[in-house]
Amino acid sequence: MRNWGWIAIIAALLANAAEAADYKTLRSLTAPPPARSPSIAPELKTRPVEFVKAVVEPKNGEAWALAYYSIAIEDPDSPLPRLGLLNWNAGRIQADTSGFARIFDEELKAAGFSTAAGGSLFAEGASNADLKVGVLIDDMKGRFCADCPNIFNPKGIPATVVMTANWEVYSSLDRKVVAKVTTSGGADYKGPLGSTLPPIYAAFRDNVRRLLADDAFRAVVTTSIGGPVVAEPATRPALTAISFTPPSAATPVGLATKAVAVVFAADGSGSGFLISSEGYVLTNQHVVGGSKYVKLKWSNGEEGLGEVVRVDARRDVALIKTSSAGRSALSVRGGGVQQGEGVFAIGSPLGETLQNTMTKGIVSATRTDHGLAFIQSDVAITHGNSGGPLLDEKGQVIGIAESVIEPAGSPIGLNFFIPIDDALQALGLTPAPEPERKAVEPAKKTSGPARRAAAH
Repeated sequence: MRNWGWIAIIAALLANAAEAADYKTLRSLTAPPPARSPSIAPELKTRPVEFVKAVVEPKNGEAWALAYYSIAIEDPDSPLPRLGLLNWNAGRIQADTSGFARIFDEELKAAGFSTAAGGSLFAEGASNADLKVGVLIDDMKGRFCADCPNIFNPKGIPATVVMTANWEVYSSLDRKVVAKVTTSGGADYKGPLGSTLPPIYAAFRDNVRRLLADDAFRAVVTTSIGGPVVAEPATRPALTAISFTPPSAATPVGLATKAVAVVFAADGSGSGFLISSEGYVLTNQHVVGGSKYVKLKWSNGEEGLGEVVRVDARRDVALIKTSSAGRSALSVRGGGVQQGEGVFAIGSPLGETLQNTMTKGIVSATRTDHGLAFIQSDVAITHGNSGGPLLDEKGQVIGIAESVIEPAGSPIGLNFFIPIDDALQALGLTPAPEPERKAVEPAKKTSGPARRAAAH
């Protein structure tokens, strides 16, 4: 018969020994030398990268930190701080991405890499970034105020965090993970008492720098289909012209919503509008992202499939081919705009729930940014309007919703639209000429007798 009492004693001793080993390991925890902030060669153009997910999953039941209880958790039974081991019992946690994403973007910019277009109307869904980055932190160790002579030290409470980060880079264009990189790094930190999060962020920043210096990561972000990405040439190759047939007359503003659809792509949604009887729909490149096919939902609830046939990322425009199904298209108005003229915007500001919302404003100004022309307007737009039309008072398209500036404390109404002429030129779209009208020959005059003969 087994002596279960001895087995229990041995198990307890082993547990105490493991705890003592964890305590010793964490007590002597040190961070590796900090990674240098890398940089990218100025002659290279990198693909935009967006950080989208952070998952934390150390081994369950394992001691991950040594800390004063008052720093990491509340200990109502003891008003004084005490040293102790913190075990990880939370399983897999998908962390709040905002703090990690901010650090990731800061390091990308500092190194000269391209980040996602944060000012885009479509920033909540698919941004202009083809490459999406996620990280799994499966090993993390921390030491928080383990050597504090005074936990109320005004110079900051010392902490050390080290972690192993498993990175994955996903390409929306290729529809697969294109790179996997593992980094190990950490940081020593001094800060105010009260949270373990800032030291964890400091260790994460060190791992980001190690990722940006990794050859596999660099090969992905500086390579596109067909080879390395270099600076854009001074002259772009001419596009094969696509002819489209605009409507013979402008659609009244009150009926224009029938030509506007919600555009659903792989990563989110935006707006688009019909410009011809052939079924050509204009929208933003950042709406379609890397999708080859999109779904369109019209104002009457009908849905259809569209094929993305041409995009221009620099001008942020895309052309979709679908079935017009007898719908009336919107006419476009070439030429410039007049400051102060009335305009209307149509789109889906919060997705399909508020599809075909129309707002009114004026042309505030015309602007140029990085060599690109924009129409500035105070017409109310927000996320979901992206790719929708800006109409004049006759119902003619003069622009495409592209971006909005919403800094804290700034006035509202700083919205920007791509001039329709620029959009058509970037996509190689040419209006078909109107069919020539045959001249009507005047009736020939006849003599009196002839007229009388004809009458008979």
